[in-house]
Amino acid sequence: MRRVTMIVAFAVAGGGYVSLSHATPAPPADPVAHGMQSGFSLPLGGADMLKIHDATDRERQSAKEESGKLIGAIQLPCDLTDAMLVARGTARSDGRTIEVKAYEVACGNHMGYILVSQGTQRPVAMSCFAADAQHAAGVARGDNSDLYCQLAANKDVKATAASLMTMTGTKCAVSNVRWFGKSASSQTEYSEVACADGGGFLLKIPQTGPSGAVSAMSCQEAAKQGLNCHLTDAGPVSVPVTMQTFRDALKQNDVKCEPLNMRMIGRESVAKRYVVEVQCQEQPKGLVAFIPIGGNTGKFETLDCPAAVERQIRCELTPQ
Repeated sequence: MRRVTMIVAFAVAGGGYVSLSHATPAPPADPVAHGMQSGFSLPLGGADMLKIHDATDRERQSAKEESGKLIGAIQLPCDLTDAMLVARGTARSDGRTIEVKAYEVACGNHMGYILVSQGTQRPVAMSCFAADAQHAAGVARGDNSDLYCQLAANKDVKATAASLMTMTGTKCAVSNVRWFGKSASSQTEYSEVACADGGGFLLKIPQTGPSGAVSAMSCQEAAKQGLNCHLTDAGPVSVPVTMQTFRDALKQNDVKCEPLNMRMIGRESVAKRYVVEVQCQEQPKGLVAFIPIGGNTGKFETLDCPAAVERQIRCELTPQ
């Protein structure tokens, strides 16, 4: 069987790293928010990578059986449709030698992964999106990186992204795809998708839980969470207006009124300022504030309730 060298680093469940030769760095790091990690590490170094087309039907069936066990162990949301052993070797962990095997798997939800067993320790997984990003980073450095998905269902990451977008009910003629990062706290992976019409989305891909469903959110929605797309310009972000927004506006304009209660009366039809009634001890006659939000260049203004009545604005929070 012909073999070529695969070099990739995996984090060992017990802590630290193991390497059979040297570790390949993770994809280029991008600043991402809320505990997002920009790279993956997997517990396999310079093991021999096995050519997929050399495998027999019996070997493929064995790979499916072993991969199924790994999927169950980490509760990966993957209805297994195909699998192949792609690498094997040994590594040192906690002062002992462990057997390491890597499998590429294809799933019924159009996702693909490289799964790695590491003896009695918890298996780890790398999506084909992440593997493709790491492979591209290696090629850009001039490294002979063989870590990427090659099963027929997995090898075209744009096609994978297009299938996932269709599955989520999101219209997008995929023009580009880019692995974005992983949230360690939520165990969710993100990949950015650019559409031919200029739109952009982040695919949210759960990494654990058998019922985990892939979803898509627009780059505008992502920007509100501090996750800024790189392939497309999401345009201006519409920040949601809340009562805290009004409280902040009072403080920013040095209004001596610590709100005990607040009520949004409405919004002006022309000036587009928000009209808010505020009840506080500092303003016994009550207070009505006219608050411009976001890009509104209108004037911030306040009136007591008797003056507001002259503008046909009735206070309800302050006893008359």
